[in-house]
Amino acid sequence: MPTIAPAIAALQTQVPDWVVMLVPWLLALGVAAAATAAAGVWMLLARVKELGRLADRLAVLDEIKTTLARVAREREDLDLRRIEHVLIELRDGQKRLEDTLLRASQFGAKPSELSTPRATEAAGLSERIVQRLLAHGFERVQVVPTLAELEQLFDAEGAHEVLVEARRNGVMCKGHVLVRDGVVVEVELKPAYSMFP
Repeated sequence: MPTIAPAIAALQTQVPDWVVMLVPWLLALGVAAAATAAAGVWMLLARVKELGRLADRLAVLDEIKTTLARVAREREDLDLRRIEHVLIELRDGQKRLEDTLLRASQFGAKPSELSTPRATEAAGLSERIVQRLLAHGFERVQVVPTLAELEQLFDAEGAHEVLVEARRNGVMCKGHVLVRDGVVVEVELKPAYSMFP
C-alpha cells in the first residue's frame, strides 16, 4: 500500500508555500460561511412559521367578511328611511300621549265639582300646576298665591295668571301659569337673570 507522505512531499514541491498556508484559512472560512448560512436558513424557517400562525389568525377575517355579506343580503329589505319615519311617528305619538295624560290629570275632578270653590279644589289646582311644571323639566316649584287666593280663581270667570317660581338646571326661573276654569292652559317661565338688563 503506497504511503501518502511521498504524494504530499511531491505536491509541496510543485505548489508554493503560501498556497499551502492558505488552505487551512480557506477551510475555516468555508466552515464559517456554512455555519452562517445554516443560521440564516434556521431564522428564515422560524419567521415563516410565525407568518403562518399570523395568516391563520387572519383567516378568521375572511369568515367574518362572508358572514357580514350574508347578513347584509338578508337585511336588504330594511329601508332606513322607513325606519326613520317610524321612529319619528313614535316620538310624535309619545308627545301626544304625554299631552293627553297631562290634560287628563288636570281634568281629574268633574266639572261640576270645579264650579264650587273649596280648599281641596285650590289644593288640587296647586298640585296640577306643580305637576305640569315638573313635566316641563322644572324643579323646586313654588306657587306664589296662597290657597285662599287660588280659591278665588274658581269664583271668577275666564283665564287667570298664577305666579310661580321654579328652578331649571340650577337657574331660578320666574313667570306665570295661565289657568282657565281650573285647568292649566299655558306655562311661561323665564330665567330670573334675563329679566334684568
